[in-house]
Amino acid sequence: MRKRTLTIIATALLLTIPLSASDLPAYIPSISVSGTAEISMQPDTASFSVTSSFTEPTTEEARTKTTEMINETVSILTTEFGVSTEDIETSYISAYPEYQWKDDERILIGQRVSQSIEVKLHDIDAIGDVYTRLMSIDGISLSDVTLDKEDKGEEYREARMEAVHDAYEKASAFAEAAGVKVGSVISISDNSSYASPIYRSANMMLAAADSTAKVSAPTEFYSQEITVSATVSVVYGIDQ
Repeated sequence: MRKRTLTIIATALLLTIPLSASDLPAYIPSISVSGTAEISMQPDTASFSVTSSFTEPTTEEARTKTTEMINETVSILTTEFGVSTEDIETSYISAYPEYQWKDDERILIGQRVSQSIEVKLHDIDAIGDVYTRLMSIDGISLSDVTLDKEDKGEEYREARMEAVHDAYEKASAFAEAAGVKVGSVISISDNSSYASPIYRSANMMLAAADSTAKVSAPTEFYSQEITVSATVSVVYGIDQ
């Protein structure tokens, strides 16, 4: 029993002996760089919002007017432009009392009801016509148009590859200046930010027209490319 106890104590002592410098992992000389890339593409969808808001003596009256405007908008989008109801969704609805200050006194002037819908168009060439048609409705407001591409997987892949290539070019320049060579990759970290927005708003321009003309000028839509970007951090070993 005594011999076994001594053996256990000896083993514990060995575990507490600090490692010598020769036992520690060798330091690995390395080059740390970052790389970035941006890829442009043509959009294939356009999104915008339509808002209707009315103040009336009662909430029900305000709700009725607001609903009528939104329903008319949806009818135009679905019947005249073939927009699927799956691409139209209510994004906001509210009802609250509306007040006005007069002679330092807050006076109730009615009840306001507001409703907004989000619309997605898969035919971006129709944006101008859609806006021209919807602008004929009194009682709604239209937002700016936002362009996007539904499937950006290939563009993101290309951006990541280009970002890594950019990192290698930087590492090569550092290595050449230091008189060494770029070694194997030690680590790669993706520092890209994929939070929205990853696309730009489109410009909506009204063509110049005489205000007295019987037929209004069409809404001209000027499209533009959208971009995705990638940023990586790469650590390369150094070959002497």
